[in-house]
Amino acid sequence: MPDFHVISASEAPPSPTRQSPYAIELLKHVNGLQKDQVLRVTPDEGKSLRGLRAGIGRIIKAAGIQVKTWDDGTHAYIMRT
Repeated sequence: MPDFHVISASEAPPSPTRQSPYAIELLKHVNGLQKDQVLRVTPDEGKSLRGLRAGIGRIIKAAGIQVKTWDDGTHAYIMRT
């Protein structure tokens, strides 16, 4: 059985916040969007659009950014709200 201890938050080491190169690149582009701009993202060869949109959603949600996303069957689109 593991040993459990309650400690203060200041005693705990910082939580790792590593991001993948993809997440860093996506957030760089999303954060650079102006009000009249939309980011168009094309999935990698052999990757699904559904998987791409799910990944985008996870990354954007974790960053706390408000966006609208949609697709046209070929590309995903992201607009800041």
